[in-house]
Order: sequence, then structure tokens, then C-alpha cells
Amino acid sequence: MFTEEAVKQIAAARAIDNANAALTNQVETLVALPRDFELHDLEKYQVFRRRARGRMETESIADFAAYTIKHAEEGASVFVGAGEMTAVAVLNLGSKEEPGHTDNRAVLKLKATAAYAALKGHTRHRMSQISIAEFFEDWAGYVTFFSESDSAQISPPHAIAAIRKISIDAMRKMESSVQYLSASKSSFESVTATSATSIPTTIYFECEPYHGLKARTFVMQLSIQTSDDKPTIILRLVKEEQQYQEMAQEFADITRAVLNSDISVLLGSYSNG
Repeated sequence: MFTEEAVKQIAAARAIDNANAALTNQVETLVALPRDFELHDLEKYQVFRRRARGRMETESIADFAAYTIKHAEEGASVFVGAGEMTAVAVLNLGSKEEPGHTDNRAVLKLKATAAYAALKGHTRHRMSQISIAEFFEDWAGYVTFFSESDSAQISPPHAIAAIRKISIDAMRKMESSVQYLSASKSSFESVTATSATSIPTTIYFECEPYHGLKARTFVMQLSIQTSDDKPTIILRLVKEEQQYQEMAQEFADITRAVLNSDISVLLGSYSNG
């Protein structure tokens, strides 16, 4: 006759054996141990890992392509994102019948050139005359200025001087009268921005936006804000979203070319379901 405690121990031992037998049919490197049947991964004790997984990051298109081609598995795909100009290679995507774990990836993030980074840092928000003038002085070899009045080209020294000399002429006239049980007030305000020379309103900025992409021309419109005591300037990129789409398409085309069409390249992003 077995005692009650012995019966419990035998049952526990059989349960462990059954659990181990079931796991052996699925994953050979997992084993159930008698602490609430917690699973323990023994991979770190083996000579080799069960499979490749990890994340490689680079700013080099050539190195990204070399690594991706060497380590790509079945179903490997590259996803190009337009917003951040990144390409993510999911090397173990697998197939519909045998989906992979998608945890082995290579990431390419293009680095913006100094000129393009400066351009983006001076557009879409209000800036002082000094900041805009110094920006154009630093990158004078990249810009071409045009006036709005006759679309004539303005030399960089004259255009920058015009920006520095912008001033606000304000005239205010206030009339008010107060009568018994009634009050009226009228105001007239006229604010104009003037400069001794022609102010450039359209600016062409030509540069290579990201390392590996071809040079392109970015068109900016210059507007002057006169709501404050001192004028502020806004540079607006014309058709900015279209520029992003074109750069993303160029990025995808270059990626396809360096991968020799061996791996699918798609515009978009990928996340695990």
C-alpha cells in the first residue's frame, strides 16, 4: 500500500514526464521542471543558437544590402518608410504556410546631409531676420533668389542685405467718442514691410537631401509676418509632401537595384500581428 504522500509524488512525476514528452515533439530545447511546471529555455547552454535573430542597423546602403542578401531566409522582404527614410528588412518573415518569427531584422536609416538638415531646421516656423539671413549666408552656394515683382533673379549678397534691412512702417489712427448711453470706437491700422532693395520671395535651394540620393531642387516661398514689433520670416517648402514621396520612391528604387531583385521591396512598414 502506498501512502497518500507517495501517491502524490508518483502523480507529479508522471505529469512531468507527460509534459516533457509533449514538449519534445514541438521544441527540443524546452523542458518542464517541477515548480508550477515553469518552462526553461536551455538555448544559452548549447554550442549554437536554435535560429538567427537580432537587429542590425546601418546608414550605408551597400552594407545594408550585403547583410540582407547574406542573411535573408524564405520570404524575406524589405519595407521602405517615407517619413523617416528608413528601410527595414524582415529576414525571417517566412511563408503563408510556414510563417517566421520576424525577429531577425536589418535596418537602414539614411542620414540627412548637413545642407538638407539646415534647410529643414529653417522652414515651417517663424524665425528672426538675423537667423534667416545667417542661414542664407552659410549656404549661399546652394541658393538662388528671385523677386516677386518681376521674377528677376537677385544675387545672394543683395538678397541677404534686403532681408537684413526689412523694417516695419506702422501708422495707427484712433478715433473714439463717448456719448450718453452710447459709445463708438473706430481704428485704422496699416502695417507694411519695406526694404531698401528688392526682397526675395521665391528661393531655390539645391542639395543632396540624404546620402545616397541624387541632388534635387527645393522651392521655398518667403513670407513676412508683421504682427509683432519686429518682423519675422517664414520659409515654406512648396509641395513638401510630394518631395517626400519622390524621395521615398527613389530610395525604394535604389534599394531594389542593390538587392538585385532577389528580395521583395515594398513602400510601407511592417509590424507583428
